[in-house]
Amino acid sequence: MTTTLPPTRTASASRGAVTELTDHALLHRALRSGLRMAGRAVTGVALDDPCDPARQRELVRWTAGVLVEVRAHAALRRELEAAVSRAVLPGAGDDRGAASDTGTASDAGTASDAALDASLARARRALLVFARDASAGAPLLAVALTELAALVDDRLDAEEAGVLPLVDAHVPAAERDRAVRTARRLLPAGQDAFTLPWLLDVCHPAERVTVLRTASRSARLVLRFAGARHGRMRDAVLGLPW
Repeated sequence: MTTTLPPTRTASASRGAVTELTDHALLHRALRSGLRMAGRAVTGVALDDPCDPARQRELVRWTAGVLVEVRAHAALRRELEAAVSRAVLPGAGDDRGAASDTGTASDAGTASDAALDASLARARRALLVFARDASAGAPLLAVALTELAALVDDRLDAEEAGVLPLVDAHVPAAERDRAVRTARRLLPAGQDAFTLPWLLDVCHPAERVTVLRTASRSARLVLRFAGARHGRMRDAVLGLPW
């Protein structure tokens, strides 16, 4: 079986270098690269790359962590879209004309969320098979991750072109922070031990200095204790000695 991953896309350069672990550009970069790393790794396993039980466990852990973040990001996007609607169309819920005007966009968003839900469900099922039997699960998981990566790329492209400029223009910083907190409450306990090193790992060297300087004390503690573990997991996913 062969699987071709779509070409990697990057966030719009106009958004500039990231300065905080909570920057949307950084999360988008991590989502794109995280899915592709997993997809390439399991495609290699499907084509008989070495995958001992230790690497298999790390691939499962990495993929599971990224899938949780894809789900959390969908929740964050809904929160941000709602914040934009409140800012741009106050009282739209009571205005039939405004509701009619936004109906097409709302329907498209619902369809996109449904497609993401279905693709995530397929990836989770394939991951369970891979966790039990790497040889049997790798072809299924490679296909599922390839599909999911393409879908997430399209959603992030649309978000960068449409949602985030409106958020920047109309949503106060306090409300953006509230949206982030609301979305991340859905995450399992301990997810930050995966997420924070994962985000820092995709920073460019010049960005890392600023990001670490602006990180909270609790975030720095997580990075201090989880960073080495994350590095070993990443190397295992890449098939490097660790």
